[in-house]
Amino acid sequence: MDSKKLYRLFYSKYHTSVLLNENNEELTKSQMKDMFSELLPEKYTEPMRDTNQAKIWQHCGVEQDFKKDFVQQSINEYFVEDELYLIITSGNSSLVKKSIIADEIGKFINKKQIGIMNESCEKIMWFQTFNKIGVFAKGVVKEYPKSREKKKGEPLEVNFNANMYESSTKEISHNLSNLFEKLEEKLNKDYGGNMEHLWINVELIKHYSALPFRFQKRVNIASGVGGKDYYYNVGNYSIKPDFIKLETLDDKESLEYILNLLYVSMEILVKKKKKLDNFDAEKFRADFKTVCYELGYTIK
Repeated sequence: MDSKKLYRLFYSKYHTSVLLNENNEELTKSQMKDMFSELLPEKYTEPMRDTNQAKIWQHCGVEQDFKKDFVQQSINEYFVEDELYLIITSGNSSLVKKSIIADEIGKFINKKQIGIMNESCEKIMWFQTFNKIGVFAKGVVKEYPKSREKKKGEPLEVNFNANMYESSTKEISHNLSNLFEKLEEKLNKDYGGNMEHLWINVELIKHYSALPFRFQKRVNIASGVGGKDYYYNVGNYSIKPDFIKLETLDDKESLEYILNLLYVSMEILVKKKKKLDNFDAEKFRADFKTVCYELGYTIK
């Protein structure tokens, strides 16, 4: 495999890898979100460990402080193969002897992010500098199916959003956020069909357009290495209020107006019922109306 293809292959796997801690345990999503907190200067101490939590990043130093023996030992312990892919740049990536990799990393770690991967593309290790600190982490490559069936009895996860706004709609966005949390909790039920997630967005920026309903079998929610994952079977669309009308309404009236728009918009779920494998859209709408009433809002 030529250098450029190998470089691309590595990063395709890099973005579907899940981090491991020093005990080779896969991180949870919450741990992955906090993985860079270990590298904040005030938290960074040598060695990078405590008695309460296994660490993600291992310190390897840079330049004259580069810990070549420790790096080579870590590579030897993690990979059983005698040859590994060493990824430096698109023009400098190849299959090399495992025994020379630490030397090569020492030459480039302060200049480039460096990757290592076995030929089976199952294990990965990468080295980088963070605030002039040389560190490395290891992970396993995950393969994600392009689609999957919804499990029977699994509740629908509903997500209402209004987090994009302009100055005139900032307060409405804040008020909706608090209200939506309560709605989502109450609507977390099984309505049958094949939809696992329903995302409905309220557009609170005047020049944005409402998006039509679409059903996606897989949606990428990656946010960098170690955070790759997908949502499956997602229905999503958005609504847009009349901004002139919003200006005439007080806080509660604005919320009630938008809730009514949401209720009306849910007719699309009834129309798409067959495509959604007989998702019970009528019950979903009825439950939405009931919860709004319980929260003090009338759906006309």
